Amino acid sequence: MTENSRDLYRRANDYRRTPFIDRPVFGSPGAPAQAATNASQIWAHLNAGYLTAYEYTHWQEESLALRSAAVIGDWSWLNKVRVTGPDAEAFLDWASAKSVLRQQVGQALFAPLLAESGNIAVEGILLKLDDNDYLYTQSGAQYWLKLLAESSPHRVDIEDVTPDWTCFAVQGPRSREVLEEVLGASLDGMGFSRIRRLTYRGDDLIVQRQGVTGELGYELLLDTSGGNGHHLWAAVRDTGRAVGLRELGFKAQMIGHTESNIPTVIRDYLPDRFGGDDKLGKFARLWASAEDFAAIDYPLSDQLATPDALGWEKIVTIDHDFLGREGLLREREAGGPARRIRGLLWNADDVAGLYADQFRDVDAPAAPDLPWWQFRLRFLHVLQGSEKIGYASSVTYSPTLRSMISLSRLDSALPDGAEVQVQWKPSHLPQTRAIRATVVPLPFIPYRRHL
Repeated sequence: MTENSRDLYRRANDYRRTPFIDRPVFGSPGAPAQAATNASQIWAHLNAGYLTAYEYTHWQEESLALRSAAVIGDWSWLNKVRVTGPDAEAFLDWASAKSVLRQQVGQALFAPLLAESGNIAVEGILLKLDDNDYLYTQSGAQYWLKLLAESSPHRVDIEDVTPDWTCFAVQGPRSREVLEEVLGASLDGMGFSRIRRLTYRGDDLIVQRQGVTGELGYELLLDTSGGNGHHLWAAVRDTGRAVGLRELGFKAQMIGHTESNIPTVIRDYLPDRFGGDDKLGKFARLWASAEDFAAIDYPLSDQLATPDALGWEKIVTIDHDFLGREGLLREREAGGPARRIRGLLWNADDVAGLYADQFRDVDAPAAPDLPWWQFRLRFLHVLQGSEKIGYASSVTYSPTLRSMISLSRLDSALPDGAEVQVQWKPSHLPQTRAIRATVVPLPFIPYRRHL
């Protein structure tokens, strides 16, 4: 990335202290190619300054292509942090609930970073590029890792390199053949969570077999210094047309997260990295209107979560020393999390009735704006009878399942098949509607990413 682009990124992240008219915005590295096909002409404004195309053709078509053919989606707005120095491995092993000591060069790990409480502060993918040379990708990691490094005795350097790399996700059953043609290289035999170093138009390219869709897929991290991000995007798009590949806009991006049981910060839980309720409230306020935030009727701390509560018990390496271990052990010794991640299949008749009531003279809450809720602070009460038993989150319509679905965190003893009611309340307005739902196993769509 050029120095000018780095300066734009720096100033964009200082937006809270910058007058609106002076706040810079800049497109994703793929934006010049995306502009030609972004039929909506709407650009999502993400992570301070990034602009990402919202809808290319139609969100249902884009979502369906993920399961039937392939998609290319833009996650370049995710923060990327380079961790280097003689103690980088030791530092990350302490910072991560997943031990990194056995991680090989060329391997990617899902590495949750916890607060002392045992709750999740940040969760993301850790790539080992070389000995004591790592790249961590997730929003908020640039602040959390720097904070930990400043209070740690480890000799480690933390650098925010977000604008230096693309993050294009090419996902779906036809993704491999498309990429092999574009890159002129075989990806056969490349295992899940493995990295391959290539070049594209002379620029460094990291291909990692990863993704948040449950499908066979890859993420493309291209060095942006050569300005070739849009060429790579266009090449994948144009080559993939022959097999039905579609560009995946931001409007449809999160459908795959819910279908594949990928709990996501803000949508499904709040991060525990602020050191108090006041700062947590300031963070949460960014993701709701003033009226909606004032109408919240639950403690924000209810939305903090441990890895176990989100179903990540097997990811944690409990027998190594890491930040948050004591807090997590306390929860386990007390019998585990009171609430755990579950799937909810919403009753089709109740959902259809809510839409029908929009055309009747009845007092009804607004119906979902499909596919609904991307990054908005929306946790809906779930009841069994008159008892509140948890929260529904990540509400979305799945074109593949032709159903309204959501993730949820519900009382741990609740069995699959249990009937519950979601208290539908889309805004600060007083109208609510009880929507029946059934507790179902996760993921909603079986994983095929290891194939």
